[in-house]
Amino acid sequence: MARILLADDSETILLLLRTRLEMEGHEVETAVDGQEVVDAVAGTPTPHDIYLLDAMMPRKSGIDALRELRAAGVDTPVLIVSAHTDGGNGDDHEGLGIAAYITKPIDFDQLFAKIVELTERHV
Repeated sequence: MARILLADDSETILLLLRTRLEMEGHEVETAVDGQEVVDAVAGTPTPHDIYLLDAMMPRKSGIDALRELRAAGVDTPVLIVSAHTDGGNGDDHEGLGIAAYITKPIDFDQLFAKIVELTERHV
């Protein structure tokens, strides 16, 4: 299964997603904002297989964290979670390598299918 870095500023969503992902057999590390994502990626000896990032978070958004990671050469697949299909802020996200936007409320079948697809593609 996949090693996933999950970021969301909602404790409820973070707990729900982590629980469901772990029930599917994934290893999950969590962060509550984009800065924690950047710190987690820099501080891990074992790379993540997928980033699952909330688009809008305090301190640093998921999109801003992704921009910083891409600028540093990190090419891990990313799923953006948002209430909007464009990531929530209307910015141009082309070139960031976003695999998909998962809208809230989350369709877990869609999420799990996308994780399987990305995991198989990047093996």
